[in-house]
Amino acid sequence: MVSAEGVLKQVVQIQLKGGYSDQEMARKIGCSRPLYQRTRTGKVAVGGTFLRGAMRLIASGSGVDRKTRVIRETSETNIALELNIDGNGLYTIETGISILDHLLAQLARHGLFDIKLKATGDDAHHLVEDVAICLGKAFQEALGDKKGIVRMADATVPMDESLVMLAVDISGRGYAALDLPFSGNDMSGFSVDLVRHFLVSFAAEGRLNLHARILYGSNDHHKAEALFKALGRALDAATRIDPRISSELPTTKGRLER
Repeated sequence: MVSAEGVLKQVVQIQLKGGYSDQEMARKIGCSRPLYQRTRTGKVAVGGTFLRGAMRLIASGSGVDRKTRVIRETSETNIALELNIDGNGLYTIETGISILDHLLAQLARHGLFDIKLKATGDDAHHLVEDVAICLGKAFQEALGDKKGIVRMADATVPMDESLVMLAVDISGRGYAALDLPFSGNDMSGFSVDLVRHFLVSFAAEGRLNLHARILYGSNDHHKAEALFKALGRALDAATRIDPRISSELPTTKGRLER
């Protein structure tokens, strides 16, 4: 297993190879410039915040930014999306549907993804579907060759009386298996079936397996919010770089696609 010192050495190599400043490296890792400088120079030990950010940065031995921009314009919707997988959970989300904005904010914050999204559409169904398509496409593009990713992860998330379980496998094959017993509560006019439709569309375009189950609960808002928090946490864990296999694909067949 790669040591903390080994991770630090790889980070310094990335900085030298890319000609990045300490401020740029701190931004990539998600820490302050003083902390990056003190860690790089050995004045402080490699800590958890630095180590987690550094491991996300190390992709195939390079400092390639895992980010992308997706534009989708149809007769039904107009969407502009920016995604940074190795972000800090920052988001600016405007879809015109407050509950959708809220759910996507949970995904960004708890997955530590930076998301900028501006979307308009002729109705809620088309808008939710196309946002999910764009987000799935963005993850697929930003992950690049997928070398070194953990690939599979799961999260169990409670929210008050509700509990959900969600697992993902970034396998290159889009498939959703969902057990989502909603209670028929009103969510500000937002149909609970759109939650299911979002997850199915996201899994298909993101080319990943997505299994989700609402274990129990009575409030549909709590169930939906817990689902998106769990999706964020599972995707965060699955997209992380494992420094032990940073130049390899996590598969025995040599490719992560259909």
